[in-house]
Amino acid sequence: MQIPKMSRPFANLERHLYLVIPAAGIGSRMGMADSKQFLEIGGIPVLARTLLSFSEFSAQTGVHLHAVIVTGEENISRAKELTAQFRIDFVEKIVEGGATRQDSVACGTAALAELSRVPKNTDIVFIHDGARCMVDLETISACYSGGMVYDVCVAATPCKNTIKMARPSSGDSPAIVDHTLDRSMLYEVQTPQVFRYGTLLEVSRKAKEKGITATDDTALAEALGIPVRLIPCSYGNIKITTPEDAVLAESMIKSRK
Repeated sequence: MQIPKMSRPFANLERHLYLVIPAAGIGSRMGMADSKQFLEIGGIPVLARTLLSFSEFSAQTGVHLHAVIVTGEENISRAKELTAQFRIDFVEKIVEGGATRQDSVACGTAALAELSRVPKNTDIVFIHDGARCMVDLETISACYSGGMVYDVCVAATPCKNTIKMARPSSGDSPAIVDHTLDRSMLYEVQTPQVFRYGTLLEVSRKAKEKGITATDDTALAEALGIPVRLIPCSYGNIKITTPEDAVLAESMIKSRK
């Protein structure tokens, strides 16, 4: 099935997009004591850059945004100050996350029901990493269009590198290759991860009931037998995790000017 492309006429259809933004990551791999969400990239904090990308999408398409930020208790006031400073008015709630990313997404999903406009079961929800600040309009648009067609889909890129499956090793010995995976079948999954609201509620409820855990939100859908579609996106849709990522993001920003 061909995915329709986004365009400005959607503004006349009163379209809505709900965002759950997990932003509780600490800066351990960045060598920071502070949260990486507030690291400045090109003079703008990571979290602000992420949110401003969606602001631009809304401005160009007319899609109405409703966002919940999920962060650590110690950063709730800072996140409020950040949204005020950058005039990001579509963030409607900032809530405390849980012990794991899955727990934090569940907190954000629950908070959607408390918004002034409660999402309908058919409304589209993006789960997007607060630290994935280089997301571009084409990726956002493609994922939104995918959400209009499919119950679950996710931004992804074909794997560039050869991936080998290793057998467990003992002691300090290097791992031993068991077999090499077929690269043509491998994709690197990113965010946005896209759900119809009713499907997201079902996945969250059933995963909790069955004790299913995963580091990836769409993996929960997979475990429950729900098809997950891969939406091609940019290799530049990087997540700020290491100092090298920050350097790359700075370079990308300069090249876009």
